[in-house]
Amino acid sequence: MEDVLDKHKQEFDEIRRLCLLCHGLDLTSSTIFGSETYSNPTIETKSILHSLLSSHLLRLAVAIRINLYQESIENITIPVETMVAGYYEDHELIVKPVTIKDICDKIIHADSVTKPIFPKNLLDSDVKISFQLKGTNRKRAWTLNLSLELFAETVLKLLDRIDHVSY
Repeated sequence: MEDVLDKHKQEFDEIRRLCLLCHGLDLTSSTIFGSETYSNPTIETKSILHSLLSSHLLRLAVAIRINLYQESIENITIPVETMVAGYYEDHELIVKPVTIKDICDKIIHADSVTKPIFPKNLLDSDVKISFQLKGTNRKRAWTLNLSLELFAETVLKLLDRIDHVSY
């Protein structure tokens, strides 16, 4: 008897697709819900956005983790830029470096995921506030502020480098 499958498989193109979807949903939700023309979305519209973002973000984190564990993506211990993600334990409030794997772990294990929408002109246009994920690890509360836009771009660049080296 022959097995059809032997282990989980998430190809780089699937990760790219999820990165692009998450990137687009992040930018679109910031733009449309922060605009003056559509500033009061219905509960139904918010619910659909919540579902889309949650499902794609979780699938992206799982797809990356599969490739990390199967060593298709090297488990890089170099922290991502603080513009991408800021992690801290709530009792210390000291920002600590995080890797792509750390970010995926926090996405998967978060107890809450919020996305604040700030009025225009409140923040500089360079500031990328996307998501705040909160959870606990060993009874210690943690927070991850994540720019999904910049995280998706970081992952895409990593995949492009891996593909370029493998040719």
